[in-house]
Amino acid sequence: MLLEVGPAVAAVDCTVAVSGVAFGTYDPLLATADDSTGSVTVTCTYIPPGSATNASYTVTLSPGSSGAFSSRQMAAGALRLGYNLFSDPGRSQVWGNASGGTTIISGTLKVGPGVGNGTRTQTHVVYGRVPALQNADPGNYSDSIQVTLTF
Repeated sequence: MLLEVGPAVAAVDCTVAVSGVAFGTYDPLLATADDSTGSVTVTCTYIPPGSATNASYTVTLSPGSSGAFSSRQMAAGALRLGYNLFSDPGRSQVWGNASGGTTIISGTLKVGPGVGNGTRTQTHVVYGRVPALQNADPGNYSDSIQVTLTF
């Protein structure tokens, strides 16, 4: 006797879209931090056949070019400017990959027949901060962060 298994069909597909965090012009003489926001938008879509389902997901952020969550740095050539990315408006929870005290974002979207058009979207704010009074030389500082969606 032969037991056949399959085929399997995924009931949900999820994608991520991002809007970067743009700090603008940093003034190293100001005594207040330079705050800005960006966003990470998760979209999950029902793929028939099947029934309505909960699509659970997590979103992690890489440490960027500095290689460390606690000291993310933007670069302008050899010059560096410290900053960080947070998951909360109080900027107390560093958004990372759940290592070294960092946090991740998670959520659940209900998708399927009879649930709107079968697609659901959730936007998460990325809270950025460049600390005040850094000894920064003039330059165009930037960094690249890898956003990973797992569902």
